[in-house]
Amino acid sequence: MASSEIDLTFPMLEFGATETPWDFQPLLFRGGAAAKVKHVARQIAQGELGSPLPERIELVTRLHEHMADDLAGGGSRFSAQNKIGALRRFFAWSDSEGGYLSLETVADTFIRWTDYLLQRQRVERSFSEGSLYDLTRLTATMLDRALDRQASLSKSTRIRKPRGKGKVHTSKADKQNLQNTFAFGHLLADVCNALTLETTIGPLPVCIRLRTGQVLEQWSRLLSPEKAAARRTRPPKPWQIEASRARRAARDEDRTLRTRYPLVNLRIESELLMFIAQTGLNLQQAHTLRVEQFHYASHLDGYQVRTYKNRREGEVLFEIFASYREWFERYLEWRSEWFPNEPDGLLFPLIRSGGRILEEATQFTNVTRICREVGMPMVRPRKLRGTRINWLLRESQNPQQVAEVAQHTVETLIRVYADPHPQIAMAEITRFHQQTDPSLSPPAPGRCVSATPEPVGAMPINAPRPDCINAAGCLFCIQHRDIESEDHVWSLGSLRHLKSLELARYRPPSEGKQPTTEHPAMLVIDRLTAKLRYFEESSEVRRLWVEEARERISEGDYHPAWDGFIRLAELRQRSA
Repeated sequence: MASSEIDLTFPMLEFGATETPWDFQPLLFRGGAAAKVKHVARQIAQGELGSPLPERIELVTRLHEHMADDLAGGGSRFSAQNKIGALRRFFAWSDSEGGYLSLETVADTFIRWTDYLLQRQRVERSFSEGSLYDLTRLTATMLDRALDRQASLSKSTRIRKPRGKGKVHTSKADKQNLQNTFAFGHLLADVCNALTLETTIGPLPVCIRLRTGQVLEQWSRLLSPEKAAARRTRPPKPWQIEASRARRAARDEDRTLRTRYPLVNLRIESELLMFIAQTGLNLQQAHTLRVEQFHYASHLDGYQVRTYKNRREGEVLFEIFASYREWFERYLEWRSEWFPNEPDGLLFPLIRSGGRILEEATQFTNVTRICREVGMPMVRPRKLRGTRINWLLRESQNPQQVAEVAQHTVETLIRVYADPHPQIAMAEITRFHQQTDPSLSPPAPGRCVSATPEPVGAMPINAPRPDCINAAGCLFCIQHRDIESEDHVWSLGSLRHLKSLELARYRPPSEGKQPTTEHPAMLVIDRLTAKLRYFEESSEVRRLWVEEARERISEGDYHPAWDGFIRLAELRQRSA
């Protein structure tokens, strides 16, 4: 088949008047991927790039088919654009190397390209490890599907996902994360409350008063007088001042989408983010929703929002909390005022400068701008959804129910979205030990998990036998547990001092009658010394516990559990 007979465009997408439609045909020509998008069609038509390379036809056709299928199935236009950019860079490098690129050789060419990029990253440091990984992963994803590979090409390269810095799982960090999200939600609510229909068609600037006391002046793409004066390089003439005033007055009086679309887009972006936080839908799902005859059915503590088609109950589009219904209906009324000719159009119809409705998902440029103005971190849809899911997990402690609400499997919920929380982890660990490892109070320092004494393996011959009565025997019982606390270390040191007093009263047999086994008190002292050594060497905090215990014992300050026994032993030793 000739290359001119192959349609490599994307007719399912709409493009603006100044936007160049996407086309994979330049990938068939050597140098086509590196050419400027706006001029490559003319270069191909005039023969500046030569003839198409027949060995590339099948490869490029498969790449185009898979991407067209994704877009027709509702895939993200933004993600597709990133993939096209990655493919263009790969083909451009192959053209510069003069390689033979076909379905059979593309895998080897891709591996050589990744080696080249890795060398550039390590030597020139022109891009980060994360950028390198994202670029090669996107390209490998497209090539894997074209080659029908079971194992990804990424695994055949030397590029691996960079190790992150790790998440901070502390109560303080989690509290700060929630505070930032709540503050961001308050900002969105203030913007939506301020940009009513009357305000958006009113005089400029529109002042958005935030609950923090800050005021945002929105000029809707019109320069403020201060900025206009700052741009002048020379004093204006009287006729220039009059002409400028006339233009400003005309734009201020124009209350249509032609001049007020920045204000409309700001509220729509804010409403879209609030909608995502309420429903848990991803950006692509929320962006492609259209206005329907919504019907609210009570469900749990909120509503299932359905649509009626042909007088039959439709499927559940999304779920909302009860308190959000009034807010959502108010937005629908505002939307119908601005878009009376789009009664069944997009639910969140963002506008271009030319007045055309955007079909691709927004990048929230307007919300990002006002966040920068007030010095607040932007919370993007993915993070909003993650915060919502983790909050539901902590409140309900029911992964199955939260997975159903989030429209994921439990495995995906835990692997991708769940963020471990230290307080919940400690509670779960405590609950586990209470159920499977219930502790008892033994005679020795520490805790005991069972009243059935059992000696440890390889127990010394003369060591005290565990019997739940003798404190020394507990130290050689498998049911005994140490406690991570300063008080426990103090108790261990005091017991060792008591045993040293007991050992001091020991009178060994005369010469020629040396015992073949050690004294039980000596074995207990060795056992206690080993425990204290472990505490001392395991961490800095535990080392300080051991030093404090030594100081107390040297000063005669013994643990209350052993103080009386030590006093009696010392008194007996002095009287002996």
